[in-house]
This record gives sequence, structure tokens and C-alpha cells, in this order.
Amino acid sequence: MGDYSSIRIGIVGLGTIGRIHAERISEADAKLAGADLDQAARNSFEEEFDAPVYSDHQALLEAGVDAVIVGVPNRFHEEITINALESGVNVLVEKPLAHSVESAERIAAVAREADAFCVVGFTMRHSALTQRTVALRDEGRFGSISHVSVDYLRRGGVPGEGDGWFTDPDLAGGGVLMDLGVHIIDLALHLLDYPDVTEVTGQARSEFGSYAVDDSATALLRCASGQTVSIETSWHGTCSASNECRVRGTEAGATFDVVNEDVTVIDTDPDEEFETIAVEPNDMHLAEDREFVEAVAGESDVPGGTIEEALTVQRVIDAIYTSSERGAAVELHDEYNSSV
Repeated sequence: MGDYSSIRIGIVGLGTIGRIHAERISEADAKLAGADLDQAARNSFEEEFDAPVYSDHQALLEAGVDAVIVGVPNRFHEEITINALESGVNVLVEKPLAHSVESAERIAAVAREADAFCVVGFTMRHSALTQRTVALRDEGRFGSISHVSVDYLRRGGVPGEGDGWFTDPDLAGGGVLMDLGVHIIDLALHLLDYPDVTEVTGQARSEFGSYAVDDSATALLRCASGQTVSIETSWHGTCSASNECRVRGTEAGATFDVVNEDVTVIDTDPDEEFETIAVEPNDMHLAEDREFVEAVAGESDVPGGTIEEALTVQRVIDAIYTSSERGAAVELHDEYNSSV
């Protein structure tokens, strides 16, 4: 990496995810600044990182930064991201892009015309395991990939134990699909090199809490190329914790967990032994933030998690909720024919 001591990155939202990013940005040797409405959060951030803090994102932008990382509740992504982009400031906005597909569309429209770039924090694509699997795909190891299946299942793990903003539909826009589902939808489509999604069938459920959002969901995506994606996600449920991804191709398949140490490759011959490829796990957030800083510095192309990919994920989530309500499949190109 180069010298990034002159690059100033503002963290908007100084809670858990904001501090995770701040720690990694510090490791990349870029300068930090922070903004939060909460005085205690500002004081703690200023003391820990020896960085200037501001009472809101507008004050941070006026003070001058090269980029911002947006880590606030989903409902507020739109205002902060658009304000930054219109000020010529690059943005990494935490997943999902927004709390609703309409809000995501408005962000995307501004991003397309902005002089700055905007990416979304789909952390799992930065896993060393994911990157090794993508390399195998690009080498042709799998042949033609027909299906990707991803689980992100917790036996118990509702953010804030059901009392935080993650379970507030007005702030989050949904439940586990907005929290964990976004990661695995992006991961699956990333492994398929983002084909057009044409049809979505899904069921969202709220079974184990008093909150008005989903705590588990199941979905099947059909792509224009005939490829398919299946996802399972839960905050809480009668299931074993899992974060497994399975790739099936015409020449071989693969299984991996984004935080484990190897990729298992399975050939078409049932008598052939599985191949285990050792991969050293990495810090996904550090990889993500280093890539972002390099792009802000102009040393690399705009990183993955582009605005159009994030918009696709948002539309898929919206379609899963719609399919769940209707009890029927949703055709994406019909559903969003005004914007595709």
C-alpha cells in the first residue's frame, strides 16, 4: 500500500460498525474524522482515535473529507449518501443500500451522475475464501456454473436482542433479510458474475419474537441465463448455525464458509476424492476498507459492490417480501419495468 496519510475518511455513525471501520482505516494509515448525533459516541470516538468529531454529517462534509463511510440506520442512508455525492465526496455505505427500493433508486440515480463514486459494504465478497473461489471460477475449474446456494443461519442472534433499530421496520425496512440476507444474496450473485435476475420466489417469517419484522427467510432466484440461487437466513430458529456457500458447475462444484480455512472442490466423478484447497482466512473488513482507501487515493479502480449491484440486491429483497405477501413468484422485469 502507498502513503495515505493525506487521505481523510469521515465515519458517519460511530456505533459498532462505524468503529469497526475506524479501526481498519487507522491500520491503512489514513486520517479519520467522525460524526454522530450522540455526544457520548463523539467523545468516545475522539478519545480512542484522536480524531476530530462533528455533530452531524453536514458539519463533517463542510470540514472537508475525501470520502465518508456511512454506518447509520438504513432509513438515513439516502440523505447522507446523496449529500456526500453531491458534494463530490466518495461514499462507502453500509449494506443494504437503503431501507426501501424506492430510496435505493434515488441514491442510484444521483450516484450515476456524481463526480464521486459510491460502493456498498458487501463484506463477504472480500473474504479470502470467496476470492479463491472466484479465481477458480475464472480459471474455468467449475465449467458453467448452474446453481449457488448460501446459508446465513443463526440459532440465536437478533441484533440488540430485539430492542434495537434492526427490528424497527421504519428504520431498517425489514428484518433478517435486510441484515443478513443482503450479504448472501450479493455473495451468490457475485459468484455468478451478476447475471440478470428475472424471477424471485420467497417466504419471510417472524416466528420467535414480538418484533414486526422477519427473523427468517427462504428464497429462490431464477436468472435470465437459467442459473439459479437459493438462500436461507435466520436470526433465531430451530437450526444449526451455518454460513456455508455451495457452488455447482458442469465440471466441478465447491463448498466453503467465508470465515473458515479451506475450499472443498467436488468433481463430477462420484468416485473421485474431494480436493481440499487451504486458504488462510483474512480480515474481511480490513480488505474492504483498504480497497476503498486505494480507490479514494486514485490508485485502483472503483471496488466491487457497485451501485448497480447493490440496487439489484435491493430489488431482490423487495421481491422476496412481495412474493411472501402474495404467495406467488415475482417477475423482476415486470415489477421494475420503469427502471430497468
